Formats: sequence, structure tokens, C-alpha cells
Amino acid sequence: MKFVFACFLFLATFAWSNIFSINAGIAFEKGYLEIDTTKTCNVDTTYINCSLEKGLAYYSTLDTAVAVFFVPRIASAAVHAENPLTSKAALPSHTFTEVLRYEFLKWVEWGIIVMTKDSAQRLLDRLLPESENIENRHIVHKKVCDTDPSQCPNWGAYGGGVGGGLSDEDADRLPQKKVLLSAESVNPGTTSLKPDSRMFNQDVSKIPPGTGYKAFDLNGIYLYRGAWRGESRPHNRAVILKFDNGQIKVFR
Repeated sequence: MKFVFACFLFLATFAWSNIFSINAGIAFEKGYLEIDTTKTCNVDTTYINCSLEKGLAYYSTLDTAVAVFFVPRIASAAVHAENPLTSKAALPSHTFTEVLRYEFLKWVEWGIIVMTKDSAQRLLDRLLPESENIENRHIVHKKVCDTDPSQCPNWGAYGGGVGGGLSDEDADRLPQKKVLLSAESVNPGTTSLKPDSRMFNQDVSKIPPGTGYKAFDLNGIYLYRGAWRGESRPHNRAVILKFDNGQIKVFR
């Protein structure tokens, strides 16, 4: 049986970029996902470059340090980030697992992947549990995984080997600007929140998991939107979370 691997996009070993050298990927056996390719480029093009053949290329609105590539016709996705050892970039504030989960649900919402949000969530919980770190790895998911979990996940070193980078051809497909424009954000990238001492002492223990929030840096600059999971995940910098119920809390 023929499988489509996430590293399909990265076979050219002579063109690796040394900048985008932290990566991960996921691919599905042909026919596993129902894909509506007519929706491939019917998305918000303000921050996405798209072609029917090569799919979508953009920076994640969850974490603009992460470049996302999704090729619907072969059900293959990859994420890349700059390596701070070879560039001046900071590490992403989200794990690749978080970004892939977030983007997968967006592809479902956009109608490119045809399944209910609940079904997508169950698949992600099984395939990409939040506790799993897939940096510099790829996953190939097959139909047999659903009936015989012992055979899955199928892990492997990422295309080009651990530490391999993004091809120059794909790097050129990324938008010139990192845009945090989405239906969830308001004036992204602008100062829209003023920190004060009360934010450090807020009790958020009773906020229900799943409650939405917007994250800001300590200067009040909007960063991204997320959903509360009952506790704050580690950050590489302090952030302010403004919850949809009005509560605001600083996390270091």
C-alpha cells in the first residue's frame, strides 16, 4: 500500500536553508482524510500564499515564529521555525504540536478537511496529544492505526535528517510579512492593553477550561489568541492573558 510522507516536500538535500532548521511534519495515508481541494485557495489571502498544486504557505496566527505549509491534495503538512543558533530569532512561544493542532482545526473550519470539529478534536487527541513534543520528527498516519493503535504513531527523523531546514523554493513561497490578521484579533500588533499591578494577583483557578483569551506582551502588544486549559503553559517570556470573561492575569 502506497503512503504519502510529510517529507515529500523536502527531498532536495542540496537546497536546505540553514535558517528554518527546526521542523516537524504530519502526513496521512492516501484516502484517509476527505479533502475538498476546491476550498484550497478559498481562504483569507491577506496572510496566506496559495496554489492548487503546492497548497498553502503562511505564518501561523497562533505563533508567527512558525511557518506553516499544507498541501491538501496529498494531505501533508509541515511546520518550520528559525533556529536561534543560526539566526537572531527567538524560539517559538508554542510547541509544534500546539501549532499543528491549531492549524488542523482551522483547515476543518475552512472546509478543506471535511469532518466535524468534534471528530477532528478526537483525531488530534489520539494522534497529536498536547503532551507530545514532535520537534524534528514527522508522523505518518495510516488507516490501520484506527483499529490497531499498537502500530502507531509511525515516527521518523524528519526529511533531510534532524536539523534539516526549509528548501529555498518553499521559503520563497512564504508571505513577505508576518501578519497576525484573523477574525479573532482586534488591531493585532498594536498597543491595546495597559498592564497594572492588579493583573499579577488575579485568581484564575475558577476559569473554565476552553475559555478563550488574548495574549499580550508586557508592553500591551497583542500576540495571539488561545483557549485556557486550566493552567498556564511555560513561556519564553512573560505574557498577559485577557480572558473572554474580562479577567486579566500576568504569567511569567
